[in-house]
Amino acid sequence: MRVLSILLILIPSITPLSLPPVNRRTVLASPLTLLIEPSSPIEPSSPLPPPPSPNNKSVLITGASSGIGYDATLRFIRDGYKLYLSTRDADKTSLLLERIKKEFNGALEDGQVVGGCCDLGSFGSIESYVSTLQSSTAVKDKGFDIVCLNAGLARNIKDFSVSRTREGFEGTVGVNHFGHFKLISSGVGSMVERGGGGRVVVTASGVHDPDSPGGKQGSPATLGGLEGLERVGRECEMVDGGEYNPDKAYKDSKLCNVFFGREYQRRLEERGVKNVLVNSFTPGLIVGTGLFRDQNPVFTKLFDVAATDVFKVGESVKWGGGALHYMATEGGIGKGGLYYGAKPGASRGGEGAYGTTFNVDGVSREVREGEGKQRRLWELSEKLM
Repeated sequence: MRVLSILLILIPSITPLSLPPVNRRTVLASPLTLLIEPSSPIEPSSPLPPPPSPNNKSVLITGASSGIGYDATLRFIRDGYKLYLSTRDADKTSLLLERIKKEFNGALEDGQVVGGCCDLGSFGSIESYVSTLQSSTAVKDKGFDIVCLNAGLARNIKDFSVSRTREGFEGTVGVNHFGHFKLISSGVGSMVERGGGGRVVVTASGVHDPDSPGGKQGSPATLGGLEGLERVGRECEMVDGGEYNPDKAYKDSKLCNVFFGREYQRRLEERGVKNVLVNSFTPGLIVGTGLFRDQNPVFTKLFDVAATDVFKVGESVKWGGGALHYMATEGGIGKGGLYYGAKPGASRGGEGAYGTTFNVDGVSREVREGEGKQRRLWELSEKLM
């Protein structure tokens, strides 16, 4: 049954009276499970208790202004970490910093949260941000203990017009993969190696796998033979050389994320770097995100209630933020190059799900059998920088 697939075609013309029934199967199978991105605004709650004394460790996180990134940021602060955050412009960063201060009722120590500007759709902006970080005495001396590559972009799956980054990459893969690749290769990678023991965490998604509930709907993820990047380069519409498809572009970007994490770890080990672990994870189906901002609000609310409250297959933003925090801080994670996830509805286990039902998970067949493709994607990414 593909009721929700039909709904995506009808939106935004759909009205409350025309909403069809939603059941557990259609919630799990819907292409709307593609729209999993940590970008949902979270309204400040009552002031949090003052954070503990700084623990002399630092975190750089992208996508911290909302969604699971914002929730994870508050968790890091409560642990005593120093946070390095950025948005696409100075005004947004200022608002973010003010919001965080209000969360803690102004009790943060000076310098515990450092703001900056970094547009992942612009290599120039990334280079400028990295240069600012490199000029910081604290970063220069100690590097980063944790780097969370969490920001993400997904287009409306009905919009087949190709958006581009400043350098000409298709926007979704350009931000989700190439933007983070540029951030790491421009100097952030060496900053995390500088510490005594670091983590790089990549927010991916289960839709990278065509055999997953969300991944099997619509156009499945595949990078093919990387024909688009090989033949056309930055200006290709799709990594595999096909015509632009916003649904597939998002899935492909998450597949790139998983490949990136595995290859990054392999290259670190090849160079003899033993103090850095790189892992990716999926936060699961989180409906209440900014990715639904262009959809019919009545439908979105129905889907959110159905997925999260009725059929218990959706996860909360808070649980997703906890998963990101767990990936970055859990001492029991002693190996890199892995992918973590859980079955739908794992958030019902609360914080106790981390390390139990949320644990090392399987990757797609393309990833399992694609070490050569994994290496070539990295090589092409370096070439196209």
